Amino acid sequence: MPNEDQVAAPEEASPSPASPAPRLNRPFAATLMLSYFGANVALVAPIQNVLPRMVESATGSAGKALGLGVVTGIGALAALIVNPVAGHYSDHWVARDNRWVAVLIGLLTGGVSLEFLGLSRSLVAIAIWWTLCQATINIAYSPMSAIVVDHVDRRSWGLAWGLISVAQAVGLIVGFALVVDVFPSAAGGMAAVACVYAACLAPLVYVLYRLPRVSYPPSGRRLRAAMGALLSTGQGFGLVWLGKFLVMLAETIALLYLFYYLQDVVHYSNPGQGQLILVLIATVAVIIATVAVGRIADRTGGYRRFAVFAAALMALTGFALAGFSSWSSVIVCAFALGAGYGAFQSVSQALSIVVLPDPASAGRDLGIINIASAIPAVIGAPIAGLVVDHVGGYRGLFVFAGLLAVVAAVVFARVPDTPRSPSA
Repeated sequence: MPNEDQVAAPEEASPSPASPAPRLNRPFAATLMLSYFGANVALVAPIQNVLPRMVESATGSAGKALGLGVVTGIGALAALIVNPVAGHYSDHWVARDNRWVAVLIGLLTGGVSLEFLGLSRSLVAIAIWWTLCQATINIAYSPMSAIVVDHVDRRSWGLAWGLISVAQAVGLIVGFALVVDVFPSAAGGMAAVACVYAACLAPLVYVLYRLPRVSYPPSGRRLRAAMGALLSTGQGFGLVWLGKFLVMLAETIALLYLFYYLQDVVHYSNPGQGQLILVLIATVAVIIATVAVGRIADRTGGYRRFAVFAAALMALTGFALAGFSSWSSVIVCAFALGAGYGAFQSVSQALSIVVLPDPASAGRDLGIINIASAIPAVIGAPIAGLVVDHVGGYRGLFVFAGLLAVVAAVVFARVPDTPRSPSA
């Protein structure tokens, strides 16, 4: 096993107002990336492929759409509740355990839930175990966001979130390949996902256990005052939440009907293969943009500026997809969309940390920020269906997604350059 100096991010005391966090080092960054890779495999791979197959097997073709909507909707609701709650308790425990206990609980319970999900056969059992998967994995996922606040210097926040976004993008592709090509059965696929998830989070538990404990001075804020600080426009937290919600909703509804868009508008001969090609192109763009833009934003302090740019680029991509339907133009748009989304992921997460009212409640508050990414997964499908049926088909859907991204750019432009410290 590597020694403590090799795996630990800090070589000095952990962050506090008087003692800033040291710069990001490679072993710690690799451990953090690995944990997000594993979490993304566990959260995304089942939804992409395994859950639809399991639900169809349990309900038949006639009831699969409704059944899948119910299962994923209940699971998303569990994630919405558990994410900030887990973050809240990890904030209270951080001085004692450095958040490793919360991550360990999520690792063990999430691994067990994933394994039992693969063995489920009835719709009720699938719904129960997928809900438990969402809840238990989010026990680990929410504290993982706060680790960047605890152990990474502000000058490296953009780089850290850029690297995390790369790991998430790779996890999406690897997870999909794992359950489709390597372990195609539901039971085998979920067992593999559970093993990957546990193996990827275990090093983070070890590293957090070895790191110096984090200690934040108590803020003394009551819950009502804390929520007022979160919603304060002078602080910018509420604006960042709204901007992130709009971008994630735009991204969700734009991708939801990509298969049908390729089939009915582009008239691509093999829409499934075309979808995979576009995902791979977009993933390459995400990887390039997240690291490059995150690092530039760190050096210039321009998180807000790049968030506006990323949202605007995604808006232009949506309008282009609505106006041009050739395969070559779609490839260009896929790369542009990936670049815009990758840039957005790195700088918006860093901006979320900048506008936190109090680092002592980072786990809870970043859990609330994560809700902005989770809600679109619940409401995106019905909104997209209404737009396609009643507004303007698939072209109208991309125009609508572009307009959402435009509003998001305007919202990010209103985030204050230097958030004001809210009164206690």
